[in-house]
Amino acid sequence: MKQTTRKKTLWLAVLCALFVPVVIFSYPGSPPPPSARTGGFGESTCTECHFGTALNAGGGSVSISVPDGYSSDVTYTISVTVSDPTAQRWGFELSSRTQDGRQAGTLSAGSDGFTQLIPSVGGIQYIAHTLAGTRPGTRNSVTFSFNWRAPDTSSGPVVFNAAGNAANNNNTQSGDHIYNTEVTVAPAAASGPAPAVNDLGTVNNASFTPGSTPLAPGTIAAVFGANLNDGSSNAFSSLDDDGKLLTTLGGASVTLNGIAAPIFSSFSSQLNIQIPFELSGSSTASLVVTLSGQNSAAQTVPIGPSSPGIFTIPPGGTGQGAIQIANTTIFAAPTNSISGAQSRPAAAGEIVTIYCTGLGDVTNPPGTGKLASGDPLSTTVATPQVNIGGIPAAVSFSGLAPGFVGLYQINAQVPAGVATGSAVPVVINIDGAQSNTVNLAVGSQ
Repeated sequence: MKQTTRKKTLWLAVLCALFVPVVIFSYPGSPPPPSARTGGFGESTCTECHFGTALNAGGGSVSISVPDGYSSDVTYTISVTVSDPTAQRWGFELSSRTQDGRQAGTLSAGSDGFTQLIPSVGGIQYIAHTLAGTRPGTRNSVTFSFNWRAPDTSSGPVVFNAAGNAANNNNTQSGDHIYNTEVTVAPAAASGPAPAVNDLGTVNNASFTPGSTPLAPGTIAAVFGANLNDGSSNAFSSLDDDGKLLTTLGGASVTLNGIAAPIFSSFSSQLNIQIPFELSGSSTASLVVTLSGQNSAAQTVPIGPSSPGIFTIPPGGTGQGAIQIANTTIFAAPTNSISGAQSRPAAAGEIVTIYCTGLGDVTNPPGTGKLASGDPLSTTVATPQVNIGGIPAAVSFSGLAPGFVGLYQINAQVPAGVATGSAVPVVINIDGAQSNTVNLAVGSQ
């Protein structure tokens, strides 16, 4: 083992010696690629190519100036100071990560031209010096300042790793001193009241049936309570780098049996989430909302194989259903009755698309928080029964709506003989569970 280590060290020394001119003239304004030389999380440092003393043994130091604690989405100025009484040229590299090694927050360069983002490695951002930032001839110490936008406090403690290069400015890589350090910053102490979830306050987001009704994994659900987010209004969410719906929005996160729930929208009194598919087979789940390091009291949510709910316009679970003439954007509603959208009554024999949630297991499941595929389609394992105006309607498709998270659709034919009118009732039954009753308009052909 010792012989192998000596060979590796000798090989690195020879390699760096051979390429000293290339490194000096090709990368004078930043560390050479790839980055990831902060010394944190198992990374190397620049001691592999800069020869002077052992790491942290040159009589100087590197330090990181960070806030005492951080708050969600606040931008802070971070400083790295490299000190060494013998140095006359300077460099650094820094990363910010969660304790499990994921990117934490967003780094950006300062306004003085001394810092820059360099290529990311494995999804981790790195910030380093520029050519101007090396400041040749400057003695004793230099400071690099830049910006860091903090992640949501639910990310937990953030670890900053930095390596500093105190170079002697002799146009070689010999005689330089490399230092590294690590600083951890915890979320700021929580202030304000803890989040609170209403008793039986987790319901189907389409039907709003009382919370004693089981919810199926994959269902879009609403969580009602108080102080559920940081006071912001977030009507829309987005996808993370893995193509999954965010699990933190407006400072809030939700878990069911410890599984993170994707969040569609976030308000102080309501969070709209997806019940994780991982709860399949469970009869209950313990739901907890976390905000600024504070947890709500756990609430028990009943879980079942299906919990059909039909969306309505406006939301609320009653009235006009979110039902369109199939393969169009026209709602099956009285003409001109929906602001900003086209609408007309459906005719007997036409296919309509009923938008709903909670229809249970599907083939080709996309996974929690993931967009449903259109090829192949995800069809429901159980076939729903649809009644329009009290008459069974033939179902031609039942499954997840392609390109959406947690949204199901049923394509059904308006049956012959159905009564015409502006509020013809529609209801779904699947796996012994019944949806809310909504309306659609039916006219004569």
